[in-house]
Amino acid sequence: MKCFRRYFFLIAVLFFSPLSAVCAELPAVVNIESILYNSETDKGESVAIKLSGHRTPKIFRIKGDNPRLVMDFPQALYKGKSVMPLPESTLANGIRIAVHKTPALKTRVVIDLSRDHKSTYEKSFSDQSNTLTLTLSSPEVKKVEQEEVKVQAVTEKKVVDVEPEAEKAVPPAAVLQKPAPAPQEETGATGQEGDPQLLEITFDDSSNKGEMVIFRLNDFFPPTVSAIEKETPRVLCDFMDMQLGADVNKEIFANGKFVERIRTTQHKGPDKVRVSLDLSADRDYDLQQVFFKNDNLFVIIVNELQPEVVKNSDLATE
Repeated sequence: MKCFRRYFFLIAVLFFSPLSAVCAELPAVVNIESILYNSETDKGESVAIKLSGHRTPKIFRIKGDNPRLVMDFPQALYKGKSVMPLPESTLANGIRIAVHKTPALKTRVVIDLSRDHKSTYEKSFSDQSNTLTLTLSSPEVKKVEQEEVKVQAVTEKKVVDVEPEAEKAVPPAAVLQKPAPAPQEETGATGQEGDPQLLEITFDDSSNKGEMVIFRLNDFFPPTVSAIEKETPRVLCDFMDMQLGADVNKEIFANGKFVERIRTTQHKGPDKVRVSLDLSADRDYDLQQVFFKNDNLFVIIVNELQPEVVKNSDLATE
């Protein structure tokens, strides 16, 4: 019996001690409290990410038709909006945030960069406020701004040097307008190259309009939506002839009031991507479908269908 105990203790030391050491090395979970975008700074445009504690993210850039800057915050949570459009920005189109729980907890912040301007970034972290700041800048944008300032200065100088009498003799400048482009026939295509692709799926339960499942695509490719009413009700979104992007999380544990889980699978024959929304049971649902064509976003809004209130006057009387 003593030998058995020693042997068991040796196994416990070999197998459980490293596990304890690994668990001890895991940092505490921090919260991303806010994400703010400023389009007008001295150095360019900035993204300020405030955390509840110090955390160093992994930052990398993805090039191609959809350039983006990706930040992975390990052991971090975020409960705000998952999509932030940036209509006033020159260097970025929007910010997307998603919490990944497998294989390890992390929050991914993606900045969709502009295709029109090449940009660089600088990062800094404030220990006092636990805020990570990324500053985007572009030599092209600065050059355009400098040329505009130079032209404005030259124009003002000419106006000052002109005498009043000579100014009267100068005819007004002609306003040249570009001819309107000839109308083009609608072909149903949006002009973007590449095969249909589902780039990302995110879940947002912070809106008062309902729980939202947001699909980001590379063009206008709305799916076919159907519902299955069984013990576990489901909503099926079939994207025909669609490819899956690298950022798509194939299983999202939403744990919402209505949406419990989101599963994504690639099917062959016919080729399609099926996204299944597993809903909580014992409810009647109201589904809305919205497509933001300019942003290539397809959104399903899930709400509970409220029972109709029957008035006393509508009740049948014997």
